[in-house]
Amino acid sequence: MNKIDWVLYSVDPVIFTFHKGELCVLLVKRSSEPEKGLWALPGGRVDKDNCPDLDSALLAKLKRKTGIENIFFEQLSTYGSDSMDPRGWSVTTAYLALAHEGEFDINNMEGSEIIRWKPISDVGTKCEMAFWHEQIIKDAFNRLRDKSLYTDLPVNFMPETFTYPMLKEAYEKILGISITRQSFAKRMDSAGIFEDTGEREAGRNRPSPLYRKINRGGAYIFPGIIKGVAPSNG
Repeated sequence: MNKIDWVLYSVDPVIFTFHKGELCVLLVKRSSEPEKGLWALPGGRVDKDNCPDLDSALLAKLKRKTGIENIFFEQLSTYGSDSMDPRGWSVTTAYLALAHEGEFDINNMEGSEIIRWKPISDVGTKCEMAFWHEQIIKDAFNRLRDKSLYTDLPVNFMPETFTYPMLKEAYEKILGISITRQSFAKRMDSAGIFEDTGEREAGRNRPSPLYRKINRGGAYIFPGIIKGVAPSNG
């Protein structure tokens, strides 16, 4: 492959969601060289002529590839080297993005490439990754896990209305801990960032109240880290 004589610049979103009860990342299977047949993040080259800054470049890429316009995202890090892409020197700015699965219809996403939700445990094992995307996904998960200790970041996985047990389960799966129902509800109530809709979940003998976040987006910082008990290996 001929080397290019300029720097390739791209944006790559690491989009996490809960799919079939597992924390998953959105991946595409590359249909062309380089790295044909490998899995990759749904990003791409920056359109310098139509995007005035990096965030707008990311939003344009998300809209074109996934149809999503309103999603939580924050800049993760910038990666670059002469070995990241076989075509030559390349730089990518990666983003952590979180969404409820219901916001995506992967069967109607653009292009001929295969696109799937893949459990993060499959990344680098069952899913051989292109470029440096395996490391980028690991870095994004570490950011998500660390910030979930002291912010409400996991609420971005919820639908518009949700129960505390739904949100607690997301925290537990991200952090790998068990959290008591009482301490979790107290933590959420004391933050004052959720409102009770007055409705209850359907189909349960003891239905839980449905909540929504008062101001969607951003991340609320709790005064202390969340506490739980790590599951026993025995």
